[in-house]
Amino acid sequence: MKQKILLILLGLLTCVQMPAQKWFKKARKAQVNVLTYDAQGQLLRSSNAFVVTDDGTALSDYATFKGAARAVAIDDGGKQYEVDYVCGASSLYDVVRFHIAGLKATPVKLATVASIKGQTAHIMPYLGNKANSCTPATISDVSRFNDHYTYYTLDTAATEKSASCPVLNDEGEVIGLLQMAATNSDKQCFVLDASFPMSLTTTAISATSSDYRDIHIRKALPTDASQANSFIYLTGTQDTVLYQAYIDDFIRLFPTEPAGYVMKGELLASMTDYAGAEQAWAAGLKATKATDELHYSMARSIYAQTQAHTDLPEGWTLAHALEEAEQAFATNPLPTYTALQGHILYSQKNYEAACQKFQEVCRTNLRSASHFLYAAQCKQMLSDTLGVLALQDSAVACFSKPYVEEAATPLLMRANTLIALKSYREAVADLNEYEHLKAASVNANFYDQRAQAELQCRMFQQALNDYERACQLEPNEPLYPAQLAALHYRVGQVDECISAARKAIALDAEFADAYRILGVALRHQGKQSEARQQLQKAAELGDTIARDLLAE
Repeated sequence: MKQKILLILLGLLTCVQMPAQKWFKKARKAQVNVLTYDAQGQLLRSSNAFVVTDDGTALSDYATFKGAARAVAIDDGGKQYEVDYVCGASSLYDVVRFHIAGLKATPVKLATVASIKGQTAHIMPYLGNKANSCTPATISDVSRFNDHYTYYTLDTAATEKSASCPVLNDEGEVIGLLQMAATNSDKQCFVLDASFPMSLTTTAISATSSDYRDIHIRKALPTDASQANSFIYLTGTQDTVLYQAYIDDFIRLFPTEPAGYVMKGELLASMTDYAGAEQAWAAGLKATKATDELHYSMARSIYAQTQAHTDLPEGWTLAHALEEAEQAFATNPLPTYTALQGHILYSQKNYEAACQKFQEVCRTNLRSASHFLYAAQCKQMLSDTLGVLALQDSAVACFSKPYVEEAATPLLMRANTLIALKSYREAVADLNEYEHLKAASVNANFYDQRAQAELQCRMFQQALNDYERACQLEPNEPLYPAQLAALHYRVGQVDECISAARKAIALDAEFADAYRILGVALRHQGKQSEARQQLQKAAELGDTIARDLLAE
């Protein structure tokens, strides 16, 4: 009788355990070990992970991936697979979702209904643990975060080796990832809702987020083309291999978008893979309707290469670049395409046509000081100084007073033209504005230039002040105290002239001009003997004016 009862109880127990054993084996197949490595190939950390989608997406802890440049996943049979990209990451919740290339593991099913307090949770043993069943635990607390997700507290401790193992409900569905307590002495552990990492995705701003930047493995691109394009731009191009992988991902995800082919063509062109660049652009012309962007990309890249290299393949010429820019404009008449034509024509030394293109741009919404200055440069090459001035006036007119710093360049360029036209007072006014805008960066040469313009319109005190500033900025340059000495003499400040001339000689004992200026000043004071000595020294150094003065 007792034996019969034991057999019945054993049968009942078997009936209870069979379903659990069935889903345990299936869930076990979804588990992998993850190993991460730094850029030098040194092992960083290892942890647990489990696959949640048919295509090889898996979940693990963020700490394992932080600082990693490479990661691999190893299944229960010891086969190794590369982790090719990260889909989502959160350092705050210590979780990462990633994709494993080529893995065909059976994924676990994620629970769609949250467990409640008092229910049993089943902790899956880590792969190195040969246990053939889960460790049961009771859910002692349930809390919510971010309005949608659940965080569970279990009434049992867990070893560090079990971190990131899946935790399942009675139906064998994963409710979350196991997370450790703060200290080993705690008699509890925690479970992060698995639906939370499934919600993590990349956006354009992810490129600047430390959560993603601290993982150096490639990231999944955003699913929106504009966001993906911005993500690639913000990620940067320092790592050419990674950048090229992102471009290929973009083309795969958005095959009809021109941006991918533009990026690929321009990257390959910059790497002097001209045939590869041409293939990328050709593929883009077939795949997208926005062909103007491809023609513009070709024109811009060919033009850039002609400026940097001479040994280019057939077709990589300024003439071809101009044809592509014209084709881009014919397809879509954007002023950007007109501006590029202007630059190409300038390089072809067709200055009149280039000037016309830049002026055309200035009649569009791209009207800017820089395009007026490009046109002015064309006029400069045509020796049309009045035409240069008119265009520089237009460049300055793009700004209103009080000027912003961007106005500094056109002001300086116009000042130089005004000096050439002997309009010195107007030139000094522009140089004054320039100094106000660039006070922190003006140098001694600037003050020398302005002083010479000031002398032409008899602004002697301003010129004296500028030479003083030049001397202060470059105290070891003898030219500026010599010029200061000459100006002091001109305005009748003989003592100051002598002092400045002696400073110039102290800086350069072979400076003939300084000796001559000093000699003239000493003669003015009636010190004939010393004056003759200084003039004699200047004559010995080749100063013909000093020789004439000695002969008087």
